[in-house]
Amino acid sequence: MTKPSYFYGMPDVYMQMGYYPFPTPPQTEQLPSSVHVPYAMSMASQSKYYMGQTEKITATDKDQGFGALINPLRSTALLYVQHWSITNSTSQPLVAHIWFGKAESIIGGKTSRQVTPGFVQLPPAPASQGQILYGSNSADITREGIVASTRVIPPMTTVGGNSNGQWIIGPGMALMIHVPQTEEATAFFFSVDWWEQSVYG
Repeated sequence: MTKPSYFYGMPDVYMQMGYYPFPTPPQTEQLPSSVHVPYAMSMASQSKYYMGQTEKITATDKDQGFGALINPLRSTALLYVQHWSITNSTSQPLVAHIWFGKAESIIGGKTSRQVTPGFVQLPPAPASQGQILYGSNSADITREGIVASTRVIPPMTTVGGNSNGQWIIGPGMALMIHVPQTEEATAFFFSVDWWEQSVYG
């Protein structure tokens, strides 16, 4: 029986001791096994994400101003608010109330045409079920709802926030930005982004 060579035997001894005497080859770069896709992006790719804004809204000493995202009563979708903003286009500050309540409380509003899907393509994505309303009114439009937050908007400034889908508007309900009657006339814009998912799953 031929005796094994030293050069073949010693590496085996080293390896049994847990030591590899030769340079370790570099590891190949590991690709991530998963990629994080924001949920809003996923909704946009399915043509379920929308954005829009109002025309200029005025509030005076006689009329209050409002801009709203409403979900019609016979809608089959839930509206998940992603981002909202209020732009004060005048030289004096204004007070804005963020109101949640019944859409039927909002009377005398005009429907904004400045609404678009987030996925701009040909052919166009389906129209949104949510609608943006705006207008001025002397009647009380904050009944049957709750003022959940109040913001002071400095002159010539835009204030907004990301709700990241945590504000959910069911059929027949609305999110409204309400500016009460003011001694000096003010003007503002309201914009909002949202996605829609079926009520039935």
